Amino acid sequence: MDDINQIPFNFDPRIGMIVGVMVGFLVFAVALDLTREQLLSVLKRPKAPTIGLVAQFGILPAIAFLVGLYLTKAPSIALGLLLVTCCPGGALSNYLTGVAKGDVATSISMTTISTLFSIILTPVLFAFWASLNSSTLAIIQNISMDPQRVIITLLIMLVIPVTAGMLLRAKRPDTANRIRKAVRLIAGIVFAVIVAMIIGSNYKSLALLAHTALFPVVLTFIIAVGLGWGIGSLAGLMAAERRAVVIEVAFQNVALAIGLGITFFPSLAGIAAVSILWGIVHLTLGTGLALLWSRIKSK
Repeated sequence: MDDINQIPFNFDPRIGMIVGVMVGFLVFAVALDLTREQLLSVLKRPKAPTIGLVAQFGILPAIAFLVGLYLTKAPSIALGLLLVTCCPGGALSNYLTGVAKGDVATSISMTTISTLFSIILTPVLFAFWASLNSSTLAIIQNISMDPQRVIITLLIMLVIPVTAGMLLRAKRPDTANRIRKAVRLIAGIVFAVIVAMIIGSNYKSLALLAHTALFPVVLTFIIAVGLGWGIGSLAGLMAAERRAVVIEVAFQNVALAIGLGITFFPSLAGIAAVSILWGIVHLTLGTGLALLWSRIKSK
């Protein structure tokens, strides 16, 4: 195993369950946005969401695989890239799409639908691409993943919150609208505090990992932005739709990636480092891109 995987990483396994619950709250808040009208609008205008989802789940993990295979010798960083890019879009993408004067309806529909698909696609795609790289395959084979634990984790982080959010939206739309922002804010604050604690207790390790992980992360993120814009342009999407697709493709649910990483790979610092760095990159470069677009009128 590569030396970088031996960098000490201080992590209390008990925090894993707390992180999982907080991720569940964030996913629950996203699911509260899914309305019957939005699903119908996707069926009537499926072009932009479909193209975005193909890029997000069909192409981006392949790009992350190639970056991890050829541009890093650390298997844990390659696994981190795969884990992040196999996750669905995050809630922040909806807000930044609005800032960028993009099509918010397309963004919300992509986030919610990708979250639904991720229940199956995230573990399946991660396992598939990881198995194609001999170094990452060796790590997965050496780590015992209890199937019952995988099911429980997916239930806590995805299945239960998605189902609960959609049911509450369908049965009590007024309540869903009233609590949506509060749920997202509370979960986001608590999750941010936990991540800050993880970073604070592992600052030196993460700084060492950043020298190796930062370039692959930035490169993959930039390619994701270009992928979203390029495939949207080839498909003839309007500028506002292209902006939404770009942000959805490049802005993954980092909270979910961190939660899965520390739950199943607590000893692999590279996976946690990639997830955290991806969050920092999309908060800085991504926000900068959204602010730049906010000054340019979409046609």
